[in-house]
Amino acid sequence: MKKHLYLSGFMGAGKSRIGRELSLQIDRPFYDSDKWIEEREGKSVKEIFDQLGELYFRQKEKEAIRQLSAIETPAVIALGGGAILDKENRILLNKSGTIIYIKSSPESIFERVRHNTKRPLLKIDGDENFEQSLLERIRQLLDERDALYKQADIVIDRDVLTLPEIVEAIIRLTAPFDQPG
Repeated sequence: MKKHLYLSGFMGAGKSRIGRELSLQIDRPFYDSDKWIEEREGKSVKEIFDQLGELYFRQKEKEAIRQLSAIETPAVIALGGGAILDKENRILLNKSGTIIYIKSSPESIFERVRHNTKRPLLKIDGDENFEQSLLERIRQLLDERDALYKQADIVIDRDVLTLPEIVEAIIRLTAPFDQPG
């Protein structure tokens, strides 16, 4: 029986917001892997990237996934957007839970992240082409990760659904995964 519900997807897809609401609806604890890392490192994800680099962050992300997946109580866990890039992470996530890809279009992600300066992989110089450059960067990263995201057990297209509809769909679609056997 798979125990955890992992929310995967690109940064700005709403994994944390959806995860918090889902955890309330199904009475499971909620964890956010990025917040988990921030609390243990005493730095924001942006500070970790800026000061210690992406490689260091990915190692801490791997540790966080090992720790979170080992939690005995079934939980809802929002993953960082790049967590699925690591093969060992994908194997561990598949063994310990159901992976739900929160899919969102590049344009929708752009609208949600365009004023957020805390996303290190979307750091773009603020020139007159900022918005076009940001949208292109989102498209590029999504293209690189799309095949890995789609390996999830369940795909939810969040752009066509409200928050309550997304949560209801996850509950309905994960019910078969919660059965013993």
